[in-house]
Amino acid sequence: MKQKFYLIILSIFAWSSLFAQVISYEALKKEFNLFEYEKVIQLSDSLLKSDKNLPDSLAIDIYLMRAVSYYSIAREDSAAKNFEEILNINPNYSPDPLIISPKLISLFDQVKLNYRPKQPVQSDSTSAKPTEALKEKTQSQNFARLKNLILPGWGHLSREFSTKGAVITSVSLLNLAGMIYFIYDTNQKEKSYLNETNKILIPSRYNDYNNAYKIRNALIISYAALWIYSQVDMLIFDKDEETFGKTVSYDANTNTVFFGISLGF
Repeated sequence: MKQKFYLIILSIFAWSSLFAQVISYEALKKEFNLFEYEKVIQLSDSLLKSDKNLPDSLAIDIYLMRAVSYYSIAREDSAAKNFEEILNINPNYSPDPLIISPKLISLFDQVKLNYRPKQPVQSDSTSAKPTEALKEKTQSQNFARLKNLILPGWGHLSREFSTKGAVITSVSLLNLAGMIYFIYDTNQKEKSYLNETNKILIPSRYNDYNNAYKIRNALIISYAALWIYSQVDMLIFDKDEETFGKTVSYDANTNTVFFGISLGF
């Protein structure tokens, strides 16, 4: 029941609005037929400002009456502007030569010849999208580089370079784990060597310490080299597409298949 009541109220409101438009238009038409051009301009101003949703045909008639009125009081520029408003509504519009004088039709044709359709105004949200996207991309890159400082390859995974990221991260973790182990192992063997008092065991303790020392240094150097490569790759060669390449080739002469991978520098 309530829905029917609201529907009736809306219908009454719509019809009353349309009725008001008709009355205003008829009053405007009456003044136009009486050649009261100043009143036509005043009434049409009020009608256009009070109702922004006029039917196209009604709006075109109002702007046409305004153009004739302005032209009749020697305001040709204002008449031309109203012709432009008609073209904004219907770019293919042509005035009826049985109603409009040849001079006005000539002015309309000149306006139409120079007419340029209005470009739609972009909203702030639309124009801001590229800026927001660039900001998000920059933040993503900076966060990925910060991760990469902590662990080589982690940043590549964040940037969705999955294959390269997985390779570098895996090698980094293995290298880091081995480096930590041999740092501890070297310290322990150094203590054993320095604390050894048995002359027979001293050479053996030293060899153990020396081997662990060399492996530790090799792992430190390899990890440092991998870390540097990873940072350079992120800072300089970071692209939207992954630079990890895989190649497969076949040598028919030797009946051999070659498989290779490459990391782009």
